[in-house]
Amino acid sequence: MTKKTQETFFELLRAGLWGGKRSVSGSTFNFVDSCHNSANRASTMALAAPRVQASGDVDWRLLKDVADKQGLSAIVLDGLDKLNSNDTNLTNMPQMLRLEWIGEVLQGEAANATQKKIAEEMAALFHENCIKTFVLKGYVISECYPKPNHRFSVDMDCFLSNDNVNLNLNDDGNKWSSHNEAWKLGNELIKAKGYKVGEGFYKNSTFHLPGLMVENHQFMVPWRGNKKLKNLEILLQEMMIMANVSESVEDLRIGKSHLFRPPVMVSALFMIEHAYSHFLSEGLTWRMVLDWTLFSENHKEEILWKDFDKHIEKFGFKKFYDSYNRLGLYLIGEIQESNLRFQDRKMLEDIWAPLDLHESLHGVKAKFQLAGNTWRARWKYRLFTDINWMQALWIQVKGFFFMRHPKLKV
Repeated sequence: MTKKTQETFFELLRAGLWGGKRSVSGSTFNFVDSCHNSANRASTMALAAPRVQASGDVDWRLLKDVADKQGLSAIVLDGLDKLNSNDTNLTNMPQMLRLEWIGEVLQGEAANATQKKIAEEMAALFHENCIKTFVLKGYVISECYPKPNHRFSVDMDCFLSNDNVNLNLNDDGNKWSSHNEAWKLGNELIKAKGYKVGEGFYKNSTFHLPGLMVENHQFMVPWRGNKKLKNLEILLQEMMIMANVSESVEDLRIGKSHLFRPPVMVSALFMIEHAYSHFLSEGLTWRMVLDWTLFSENHKEEILWKDFDKHIEKFGFKKFYDSYNRLGLYLIGEIQESNLRFQDRKMLEDIWAPLDLHESLHGVKAKFQLAGNTWRARWKYRLFTDINWMQALWIQVKGFFFMRHPKLKV
């Protein structure tokens, strides 16, 4: 991929987000304020990256492929529409390719609408059975985008809680039973509707509704065999329990549906762990980076930044987060490539590289492939974590062979 293609991708993405007439630094965004620690404040001192003009030699097919792989095809097309009237160099895209691109975006919009409808129907079913449905990622992130329906998702992640507050503590004091019972009941309700539920993975069950694949999370993070992530799971579930019994839980409702947003701090920490795990096992896309950049800006007044920083440090995410957050600023043009550190540049190279996927396999074969990913990611563990790749591999082995069906108890 040429540097020209990358620059054109960034230019059209930024235009798709904010239009072509203003830079991010001149918009309502204030990332200097939202970059809460001193290191990140220093990184935002640079001027916004200069605007790149797309030239007549753009490889449009390659650009579309890049936008597709990065999960940002609709927004890049938005940028193309916004800049097209002001830049004659953008008018040379082949008409058939433009129509193909527009058609795919329209299909994505229709799929989003279908997914939302089915998710609301599922949540209504759960509500009838005293279950509250919290949305992890998905809509919670898309509502931070200028056009929410242009953030496409392939599935829905949810976390179920029991509406009966008296079940938050059972007789033996195991406060995790409320969610666990709701998770099991949710699976059974879906089975009763005639759909198959995959329960082979400890972290979440999976089922396919018409037009929507759902991951029903028993746990929010892959903590099996990992003490730090177990403590993070406990923290996240405790915050979810407090939200479920709070009088202000209605403030988390999405529209008039029976879908709910998690507390902002839950979403923030969940997103960082999710990106961290993806980076180590498969790689990142620019959409994952943009998700955090837009979410953190949109909720900068609600995130408890001092607590957030402590959690990032405590759970071993700091090295990763520093580069991840800084690349978000680079993506939107808030800092230039010359301001990136060595670690940032290594992560940048990895984002442009193909994902190291293993999800096509299941069971023991998938574990062997994941082990291969861990071996290939040795440099990532060295630069971005507080453990080495052998320790990471041992955590995977220990969890798989000795904790096949873990229970969350303190």
